[in-house]
Amino acid sequence: MSFKPWDEKNFESSENIFGDAPSSTAIDNILRLNLSNIVSLTLMADTKANIMITVSSIVFSITLANMDNYALRVPLVILGMFSVAALIMAIIVILPKTGYPKTKSGDIDRESPFFNPLFFGHFAYLGLEEFKKEYSKRLLQDSRTYDAIVGDIYGMGRVLATNKFKWLKRSYQTFLIGLISAISIFSFMEFVPYIMSLLDFEVIAEKCRNSIE
Repeated sequence: MSFKPWDEKNFESSENIFGDAPSSTAIDNILRLNLSNIVSLTLMADTKANIMITVSSIVFSITLANMDNYALRVPLVILGMFSVAALIMAIIVILPKTGYPKTKSGDIDRESPFFNPLFFGHFAYLGLEEFKKEYSKRLLQDSRTYDAIVGDIYGMGRVLATNKFKWLKRSYQTFLIGLISAISIFSFMEFVPYIMSLLDFEVIAEKCRNSIE
């Protein structure tokens, strides 16, 4: 599934899209549960990224400390390279994203459908009085409140799906590929000479039998 780019034309909607939504405890609970789930998934993604950062850093340190071992040099180089790649991807996961809709002059676009005074990345660029006014607009009607909360949920969920979990998956896949590759190359380097020695032994034995005959 491909996500639509951050183009306002793809997300234009009526301001009163929640005008027919009644104010009820059930709706409040659904919104609260949905927002809570998004926050929990965000924390889980950050935790997994921190785990990968720690593991990749330790593995990379071990590879550097054992580079003088000629027998392990090639597998360690491969493991170290993939560990660094996984480390970088894990760091991208926890990098904060605080972008905001902009006008042509570079100021925050208050008329954009993406503008949400509930999100700190947006209201940080407003003055205190303006922030209070924008916030009060969302509190005057239940439909505006729902619209702001749903917009906040959508923004967090989109970042989670298109940024955090995407790079987290790539980070773990990269580390796993590096680990499997290093083990495979090490096994190949260890067992091939052994197999070759067995083959040579058979050839030598055959020559011995021929000479005796």
